[in-house]
Amino acid sequence: MTPTRRGGRRELTRAELIELFGAVPLFARLAPPQREAIAAAGVSLTAKRGETVVKQGEPGDAVYVVSRGSLLAHRMSRGGERRALNVIESPGSFGELALLDGRPRSVSVEALEECDLIKVSRADFLGLLSRDPRLVDGLLRELGRMIRRLTDQVADATLLDLPARVAKTLVRLVEPHSTEGSHDLVVSLSQGKLAELAGGSRQSVNGALATLTSRSLIRIEGRRILVTDLEGLRARAGVTVGGQDEDDAPGRG
Repeated sequence: MTPTRRGGRRELTRAELIELFGAVPLFARLAPPQREAIAAAGVSLTAKRGETVVKQGEPGDAVYVVSRGSLLAHRMSRGGERRALNVIESPGSFGELALLDGRPRSVSVEALEECDLIKVSRADFLGLLSRDPRLVDGLLRELGRMIRRLTDQVADATLLDLPARVAKTLVRLVEPHSTEGSHDLVVSLSQGKLAELAGGSRQSVNGALATLTSRSLIRIEGRRILVTDLEGLRARAGVTVGGQDEDDAPGRG
């Protein structure tokens, strides 16, 4: 298959698509032929920075795989307050829940930068789900991660002070990109979006960042936040290597 370009971007080859879907937790347990089949059924699209890809309340007609870029999932309360939930990066997916229960989208998802996505329709997704039980396993694992993340967010809001919540949010953002011996991990998120994720006002989160800076855990350069001491930041957040809560070790439910 010869790579082609759409909108100036090179489309993924067959081998790259199989590799991408294999790295997405939802599809990771599928055999290569099944990953290729679901990828072939998808439609490639590009979302511009700030574009809303799915909107809370609209019908859920597709699941999306992120091949490049990052997006923010957020939800509006009945009172009109916006709350950020999590950042979705490549390789990742979103939109699964609405496909399963047939209810409207529970969150909106906005591109934080230009993103390349693969859109798989509800019909194609459910068709594969009925034919291959390995997708059910991946789906259950993904739902388990969602439940744990939401449980963590509820617990964090009541048990952690704001500097600890900010530290934990920063750990979750940079840890997937950290390697042994890596330094100055850059947080690719504005301070306003960080405040939404940590559940604080912009002003109070700025104060928390100043506290973390004074402890030499992070450094702020203009609009960039650089994590300079990931181990120290983990300790302040109360998480161990891998972003896991210290009181949520394996075997604890």
